[in-house]
Amino acid sequence: MSQRVPSDEARRRILDATRELLLDRPFAALTVGDVMARAGLTRTVFYRHFDTLAQMAPELLPDSDDPLLDQVLRGPEDDLIQAMVAGLVRLYADHGRWLRALAAAADSDPAVAAELERALVGPRQLLERLVAQAPNPPGDPHEFAQLLMATHRAYLLDKFGAGADTPARRREATAALLDLWQRLRAPAVE
Repeated sequence: MSQRVPSDEARRRILDATRELLLDRPFAALTVGDVMARAGLTRTVFYRHFDTLAQMAPELLPDSDDPLLDQVLRGPEDDLIQAMVAGLVRLYADHGRWLRALAAAADSDPAVAAELERALVGPRQLLERLVAQAPNPPGDPHEFAQLLMATHRAYLLDKFGAGADTPARRREATAALLDLWQRLRAPAVE
């Protein structure tokens, strides 16, 4: 008879197993059986925590236990952009390979994309607020925030998605993103 595993440990093991498997295969190739075999738990335990594999997507984000948005908002308001950029660079540099796998999962599975979209509402709202406060705000801050999120994600996945992380790459990425934000927030030259 197997030992009963506490609920929080079972959930952690399920998520860790899924993260490991995503490094080797696409999300579409995952099955509940594969995940639970890797986690060392029965299939029924999975369904106590999740209805579908896609439902796990927000919790698969590497910062799900302390979202980057919360970290940034706990800091000083005048340092918001710098804290956001530093956090994004750190997140992608530390977890690039598997963030690329999660992005690929969202690209191939609308249910995963929808789950991740819900998880990114707060960060998008922060970007909307920041661009709306710019000296020359865009006509539609919501659309512009979506553009910025896609730009940040694509750039950081290109930079770190293959697992290539060095201090120099982190400095380059930070400088490039801060330069982008400085230009977005600079007054128009007439």
